[in-house]
Amino acid sequence: LLQKIRKKKYPAISEEEEAASIPLQLMMQGIFDAILMRLMLRTDVSTSWEDLRREICDSLNSKKNELIKGILQETYKDADVLFLQEAGNELLTLLREKYTDAFHIAVPRSFSNERAQNSIILLRRSIFAEPTEVEVPADGWDPGDLLLLRCQVHQGPEIALASFHGDTNGLLTVPMLSKVWRHVPVSRLVFGLDANTHEKKVDGKAHVLDFEETYRGLGLQACWGDVKPKLYTTFNARTYLQPQLNKAAKSNELEEKGDRNPKDFVLFTKHFKVGDVIRDNTGEGRYVEDMVFPTLQFPSDHALVAVDL
Repeated sequence: LLQKIRKKKYPAISEEEEAASIPLQLMMQGIFDAILMRLMLRTDVSTSWEDLRREICDSLNSKKNELIKGILQETYKDADVLFLQEAGNELLTLLREKYTDAFHIAVPRSFSNERAQNSIILLRRSIFAEPTEVEVPADGWDPGDLLLLRCQVHQGPEIALASFHGDTNGLLTVPMLSKVWRHVPVSRLVFGLDANTHEKKVDGKAHVLDFEETYRGLGLQACWGDVKPKLYTTFNARTYLQPQLNKAAKSNELEEKGDRNPKDFVLFTKHFKVGDVIRDNTGEGRYVEDMVFPTLQFPSDHALVAVDL
């Protein structure tokens, strides 16, 4: 279950830390578990807390994929293409049970059974012929992070479709896009991605306006038109009851330390015209400003982006 933390993906670590990353993770997990046990043993745990803990666990863990499937089937039942990122075996199994008759379900050849972070694409069979994967050599990203397809539209042109999940700081997004562009086999492209770009220009993190400059330089457009750095698609903050303490924030530090950034895009070539675009952090086709998510009803830490092309 433990994966090596690679310096190529996380430049801040040393080569020695990369080499020792698996035993270090094991040791730190033991320390973290011991801290949690001590906290809980010293706390007056009431029945109400246990009920809340179980509800959170159901919504964000054990029943997370059922919630995702329900949102896709109900709110977005008319979608013809679904770009999904960070998908694991359980979600893929649920989608195959419900979508196989009406959709092609494309997964990368490099699909990782160990990491629940695979990019997949669903294509409506009545519109698209069977897709084929276009191989793009990985350059820093992990197996399953990228999927590029070539597909024929029934009685229409060939089209390329891609789905990608970037590293936390977004540093792989620009080189990935440039590399994908060199491998796109046809002139038409639609690309749904978690670019992990950031509102503020900070060393070691991808800036959203730099990303805009890159994709416009390739002749691509985005669903947002001109990028608006405050058009956020994430707003989440972590408590101290989780292992990545560098990402933890107090309740009065949400704006300062929370992840509130414009990270998610649908890119496309000049052949397409964009219609309605919505962000959704409720699962109901609407976006609530200033609301931290995931929530008990919406289990993702990225907003869903729905686009008419």
